[in-house]
Amino acid sequence: MFNKKINIFIISLIIIIVSAITYFTIDSSFRRNVYNKLIGGYKLINYHMIGSDTFYRDFDSASERILKYIKFSQKFAEGINDMLPGIIQSTDLITSKAYTQDEFNKMQSVYVRINEITDDVYKNHIWLARALSDDDIEKSKKHLNKALELSKSSEEAYREIIRIFSENKEIISLMKSYCYSYFNEFGGGNVGRLATSQTENPFFYGDNSNFAISRNGNIKKLYSRLINNLNVYNNYEFLFEDAGDFKKFYILKNFSPGSKVSIKNIVIFNNQANKLDLNKLIIHSLESYILNQNKDEVVFLTNNKYDDILKFNLMESYEQIKKITFELKLERVSLVSNSACRDLNEN
Repeated sequence: MFNKKINIFIISLIIIIVSAITYFTIDSSFRRNVYNKLIGGYKLINYHMIGSDTFYRDFDSASERILKYIKFSQKFAEGINDMLPGIIQSTDLITSKAYTQDEFNKMQSVYVRINEITDDVYKNHIWLARALSDDDIEKSKKHLNKALELSKSSEEAYREIIRIFSENKEIISLMKSYCYSYFNEFGGGNVGRLATSQTENPFFYGDNSNFAISRNGNIKKLYSRLINNLNVYNNYEFLFEDAGDFKKFYILKNFSPGSKVSIKNIVIFNNQANKLDLNKLIIHSLESYILNQNKDEVVFLTNNKYDDILKFNLMESYEQIKKITFELKLERVSLVSNSACRDLNEN
């Protein structure tokens, strides 16, 4: 009797295992779901463990842990795979607390390994340039040039260029690039296959060369325009499909951090042109700061790289508005004292 129960149990167990393997093999959606849950759990565990290393500023432990993370991921699929974004996120977490050359040097092998898998990660080129700057300035320059190739408008590469230049007057050509390109280039953002800004910015996907307006706060219907050029006022006109009441409008944007956005001469049109007195509007935003305002012009300062909404609320409602025009100027605030570029121009 006992042997019979054992046999039944063994046969049942074999049937369950075979059925599970068969189902797992046949049902691709189930197999993918199980795989994603396992990988997601592994990512989460690693992120929290590296978070602990970050809290204690243990760069040796974090480096070793991320290298094991990379090695494990490459066993599933060589090259770029589903785990790589999590690896970069974890690397970004610990690197955000790296301030000294020694700390970047401890992370150098991680940056090198990521770059071997893909050279399209903007931030990784900057991290690698910093780690290499004390012993191989030529390789450091190579990675900074690659970062600028990926995004001439993002500020992180320029900050590293300024740091190297200020300490040993190396990379003069790249410093000249800052003095010109930083103030005149604005297309794109943190571009590249795995750049985080492409997923963090829902309106423009990290592209800071355009902006849009919405009528009466309806962000599902946007009227977009490209920025013509920097440092000068340009006039923009927005025509609505139908005339209607007008109580407020939003300007949605993804301008670079450290940008000054100046707006003036706002006019709304029905059967006449109605120039708005900005002193009679309630003007505010999600993230930016107001630097200056008078009845004709308002100047905002952008403080981060994410999407923002500049909000203009009218004190009274206008009827049958079919068009709005205004002038907009985009400028970038300097990252370094004027002497850095002035001295280069004098030499």
